[in-house]
Amino acid sequence: MLNTLSENKRIHLILNYPPLGLVRATAKLLGASGMAVETGCILLPSQAEVEVTLSYRHEGHNRVHRIPARVTRSEPSETLLEFDIEGQTAIHSLLGQPAPAAAHPTRTAPATA
Repeated sequence: MLNTLSENKRIHLILNYPPLGLVRATAKLLGASGMAVETGCILLPSQAEVEVTLSYRHEGHNRVHRIPARVTRSEPSETLLEFDIEGQTAIHSLLGQPAPAAAHPTRTAPATA
């Protein structure tokens, strides 16, 4: 589920897309599994892998997070990004939510004959 960010709470970020370089973006929607961003007139190809860099101040300290993502849709007004399990875990942490279940591998007992 994506949450809409109000105009004054939008998150400014950088997308690292190696064939093009660094792309400025603004998060419009943010959820545990992905985000919708504005990239201006730049369209990124579907299925492109990018690195999302978020930087902000929290409790007097600068924080920087680099989160891998994949472009699932790109239009002139909006680009949708999907996080892999590592990215979902990072976003859950940022949102103060427990990590997704798949991020916690469970140990199984060895099979007996």
